[in-house]
Amino acid sequence: MYTANQVSDWFLVKHSSEMQTDDANDEYLTQMKLHKLLYYAQGVNLALFSEKLFSEDLLAWRHGPVVREVYERFKGQREIGEEISDEELENYEEISDDLDNRMVLEVVYETFGGYSAAKLRNMTHEETPWIEAYESRNENDVISESTIKTYFENHIVEK
Repeated sequence: MYTANQVSDWFLVKHSSEMQTDDANDEYLTQMKLHKLLYYAQGVNLALFSEKLFSEDLLAWRHGPVVREVYERFKGQREIGEEISDEELENYEEISDDLDNRMVLEVVYETFGGYSAAKLRNMTHEETPWIEAYESRNENDVISESTIKTYFENHIVEK
């Protein structure tokens, strides 16, 4: 299992690479979009393998699922990943070396990476895991792992 920041690094490197090779993809990743990609990656991994991809909790905040540790890392920044560090590249390579993890992240990026941050926010606002956690205002706004797993098994992942 990885940290959410390591998985974030995978998305940052992937997006940066796509920006360099795809003329139509000329926008840096935003923090909001990154959090939604993390949510979808965690959900797909739970649905397929019954285990978390990263250890941190997803929280139901006003604009959708958020990982506090990633929020703190990029606090105050709208666009992120303008320059890729050696550590970010190392994390990308480490995760990519695991076939299952790479498959999950590639599928999530290909499926959801083309959507805007606002579109992804709106999508998560229509999904049971965020709705239940946000409306119940549970302790620390944690989105239940079991709710994520069940929702993704029934609505997102085709087995």
